[in-house]
Amino acid sequence: MTARRVAYALACALAFGVAANAAPAAAQTTIKVVVNDLPITSYDISQRAALLKLTARPPNPVQLATQELIQERLQMQEARRLRINVSDREVDQAFASIAQRVKLTPAQLGQVLSQAGSSAAELKSRLRAQIAWSQVVRMKFRGSGGVSDQDVIAALGAKGQDKDANAHKTVEYDLSQVVFVVPANASAGQKAARQREAEQLRQRFSSCEQGLAFAKGLSAVVVKPLGKKLQSDMPAQMTQVLDGIGVGKLGPAQPGPSGIEMIAVCARREIDSDAAARASIKTELTNEQGNIAARRYLRDLERNAVIEYR
Repeated sequence: MTARRVAYALACALAFGVAANAAPAAAQTTIKVVVNDLPITSYDISQRAALLKLTARPPNPVQLATQELIQERLQMQEARRLRINVSDREVDQAFASIAQRVKLTPAQLGQVLSQAGSSAAELKSRLRAQIAWSQVVRMKFRGSGGVSDQDVIAALGAKGQDKDANAHKTVEYDLSQVVFVVPANASAGQKAARQREAEQLRQRFSSCEQGLAFAKGLSAVVVKPLGKKLQSDMPAQMTQVLDGIGVGKLGPAQPGPSGIEMIAVCARREIDSDAAARASIKTELTNEQGNIAARRYLRDLERNAVIEYR
């Protein structure tokens, strides 16, 4: 269960109270399971079961708690093998984030967990394992495959969503960049002179066809076609700048890595775009692939582990 789902479940539990979930402390602690020489005690299980009652309300919390703790032992062992260390600060931040979502302080959240028969330490232990395992999975499957455009198109089709059905209006720009090159060792006077030259070009620039051709003939000026760009693919700040530039005009002259830079808006038109739908599907498929890989990875660890029930 992710931290977001835990926060939601806690919020629901708080709305109805937690007294009914409180569990008495175990009179005696015994070892119930050993996972590769790491013990899981009856106290560990009771603490996790109480947490699950509060957040997930499963039909058999003790069984689920036991299985979850076995998996966490394996996940933490693998993290240690790969030299992955989750700091206390990371765990505390995740804990505080959950508290904030349910409108509690971390101390108040700890009190709620204690009243339910669990503890802040138990939730933090769970969060540490989740953070460590996510890092393990990223390390293990970094650079392995990915979601292709064909995958996205197929998924859209499988959901009965074609391009037209998911189209949203966006703006397409045809852009070029004009750079008045300024040497790295140029004096302040030279930089100011180049700035004036750039402003002069901007004032006389009336169309991309003539203006860019003229700019190419100027000394130490580079013209770079940027091609067509979609508004939906750019930061809002950038689109605001572009919308302030008339078609066939140059934008403000700004200092850049190579000199004085300006953007020419050669065309602007509104088109249908399914970019938002594609991005959503791609994220969904990427997460799905990651989850499948993580489950297989964990199954392999369980298959190779020595797990003794007592």
